[in-house]
Amino acid sequence: MFRKGTAITVFVLTMVLIQFSMLQVGFAQEETSEAFLDSLKRSTPSGQYIDPASFFRFHGYVSLSLANPQDDLGTENGRTPQILISGLSSRTGHNEGGFKNDAALFIGGEPIDGIGTVVEIHFVGDASNPVITEAKIVWHAIEKEGKPVRLRVIGGRFWWPFGIHNDEWFSAVNRFHLISPAAAEVLPAHFNEVGIMAEGEVRAGRYTGLNYVLSVGNGVSSFNLPDNVRSTQFDSNGNRTVTGRLGFVFNKEVNLEIGFSGSTGDLRTGESNTFEVGDPRRYGADFSAYGPDAVLTYRGFGWRSYYYRSHENLANAAVSTLARDGLTVEPSYTFKTNNSVIPKLTVLGRYSFANEEFLNGTTYRSLQYGFGINASINDQFTFKAGYLMQDEERQQPKYDNNLLSFSLTAEF
Repeated sequence: MFRKGTAITVFVLTMVLIQFSMLQVGFAQEETSEAFLDSLKRSTPSGQYIDPASFFRFHGYVSLSLANPQDDLGTENGRTPQILISGLSSRTGHNEGGFKNDAALFIGGEPIDGIGTVVEIHFVGDASNPVITEAKIVWHAIEKEGKPVRLRVIGGRFWWPFGIHNDEWFSAVNRFHLISPAAAEVLPAHFNEVGIMAEGEVRAGRYTGLNYVLSVGNGVSSFNLPDNVRSTQFDSNGNRTVTGRLGFVFNKEVNLEIGFSGSTGDLRTGESNTFEVGDPRRYGADFSAYGPDAVLTYRGFGWRSYYYRSHENLANAAVSTLARDGLTVEPSYTFKTNNSVIPKLTVLGRYSFANEEFLNGTTYRSLQYGFGINASINDQFTFKAGYLMQDEERQQPKYDNNLLSFSLTAEF
């Protein structure tokens, strides 16, 4: 069983030992490639927009989607995963579907050598209410050409660095649908942390290396996805959340990254009368979470998967601990065509499940099955189509919450 702080302690000790040995021993007999170190970087939602170093950067995207959702799909149904483009469902409880759009801007630069800034702003549904998902200062503390170790210290607002699920959150980079995987529900998922973070890369061999990240921030107060996005900026009390991830990378003809994440923190203190007795948010709580993830690409074949497990420890509730676990698997294959209109076509699938314990002693299980097609007209213009089927076991009556979706995304 996962003990609070164990994964973080192991991560910190591993990172310190690796950095010390690399700095002392070095790679005197082997040339260190900057491009190879770049390939070791941990994937982030805005990584493809902000990685190139320059005095000033201004990038973004505009996306249009057409969705045909069934009536029970939406944030009103607490057991349906969060819709990536909010506003897809109406406040009446009936899902209207139709055309929706979102857009984002990524602004940053490095006006001082070794010090950079990044601001990421999303306009989702209602353009009058933009969401700042990142606003951070990046100090390149260790990044010397020819050295096998990099370290960046980051302060401000950033995506919670647990696992790999957050790098599919907005429409320009998600590989699949307008709905996040079911497995994301077993974590305080898809939130933007406010705090401090250290991350970097270490070259360990000719084709191998690792990336690491450790953050300390304010955390959030709930596992519920709607609580952690949009209007909820961060948990403003004195609680803190510590999160770490270590990724091992092999990069030759096959590109493989295997990661392991751990996190622990306080969610709430004291008891609140705002929520019902059967709602975990009524009680003081802390949590711990851990899980492995894997990403592989080989020629046209791609694979993404992760398994997460968490425990929410409640105070003065009918049940002292709520356990949750979930798995997501997304295989894909990319074809290069001879067609000048659509030079690249990707077919992909998703299988995801989540098991969630309730205060009444029951366990809720949700399943997702889906398939999709992504057509790349060029590097900046993509068409996506997909169908997602959802099944909630032991739920009566059954939810009517499948989704057919289409989208166009143009990046700049």
